[in-house]
Amino acid sequence: MVDNAHAHNPALPEFWLQKDIESAFAEMRREKAVHWHDEPPSDWFPEGGRGFWSVVRFEDVVEVSRDQETFTSDHGTEIVDMTPEMVHIFGGMLNMSGAAHAHHRAIVNRVLTPRTVEALGDTIRAHARRCIDRVAAQGGCDFMQDMVGDFPAQIICELLGVPVDDRARLVALTGTALSAYGTAEAYNAMLEIIAYAESLVALAREQVSDSASFLRKLLTAQVDGRHMSDHEIAVFFALLATAGIETTATSIGQGMYALSLHPEQRRRWQSDFQQLAPRAVEEIVRWVTPVRYFRRTATRDTELAGQPIAKGDKVVMWYTSANRDESVIERAGELDFARAEERHVAFGGGGPHFCLGAVLARKEMTIFFEELFARLPDIEVSGEPERLHSNFVNGLAALPVRYTPA
Repeated sequence: MVDNAHAHNPALPEFWLQKDIESAFAEMRREKAVHWHDEPPSDWFPEGGRGFWSVVRFEDVVEVSRDQETFTSDHGTEIVDMTPEMVHIFGGMLNMSGAAHAHHRAIVNRVLTPRTVEALGDTIRAHARRCIDRVAAQGGCDFMQDMVGDFPAQIICELLGVPVDDRARLVALTGTALSAYGTAEAYNAMLEIIAYAESLVALAREQVSDSASFLRKLLTAQVDGRHMSDHEIAVFFALLATAGIETTATSIGQGMYALSLHPEQRRRWQSDFQQLAPRAVEEIVRWVTPVRYFRRTATRDTELAGQPIAKGDKVVMWYTSANRDESVIERAGELDFARAEERHVAFGGGGPHFCLGAVLARKEMTIFFEELFARLPDIEVSGEPERLHSNFVNGLAALPVRYTPA
């Protein structure tokens, strides 16, 4: 049971045990645009915190996202305050702004290009088929654990050159790192991922003949005569792994659940898959919103939606609320592949921190659903989902499905 105080404070773990979190945010949006929330000690954050402003409406989330001069990422994108070293470990360039962020992003953009993603098409399809075929004859399974859980992980691992025997451990670490973003347990998981990545980067540096590998390209890429260091690449490896594994699996899993709640949209998509795929994938990402929030810090005394905000205050953008803001998105709680305009902040609200992996995520989702509908056209959700207890990832721990054995 969640008491009323917990039901209105997303700083608390109990808030995320509510059956209808969306209704809690809807109530917050109706009350006002910006809310103050205390951070008392909790199971997740035993020392508590100094409190933060919650931004819950669409247009305000977009404003904060795009104004890095006023709302900086430099002090971390997690709710909890961290030391500078922890801020670096948890996000690398995600927790940078200005010239430093622009330099890192420019280097990565030279390697993680749309052409790179397009070249992964056959690999993505092969892994989608393998994940589906391994349970196709069973007639039912746990969609998250048995079918989709390691699908995006395999693509990310292929891209980053992770040996097959090491992948299960990496997937487990990314889940720990994201389940309660900012906790000590999550931090230790990130440290282990980075240490592992540094060993792969060192190996890539020695293998000069393998110039086509992703890590080798990162090692040699430069902007204005400057390279990323081996450690910076390892931190980016951790960012790409955590962002690219859990969140895409979440989008596909929650997407399957969304289709079960909106069967007419599923029928439309299956009857005209290629034509509807771009719109369907974008709408699923909006409806799911796999990453619930990111934080900024005010660089000066300012005002947002009429609310004074002091220099140094933490400002949390609740993407999960903004994407349900019916003042901007009509019938926001519904999945609708016929929307005239697709507006959402699931990849960020614009500005310099728009999601680097958006193109890859869209590609993976499109191919997976295409193969799923072709192989198991009558697959359906057969029970209630089990949700992850997380303030950061809107994920599912389990989703039972059934289908005619193939």
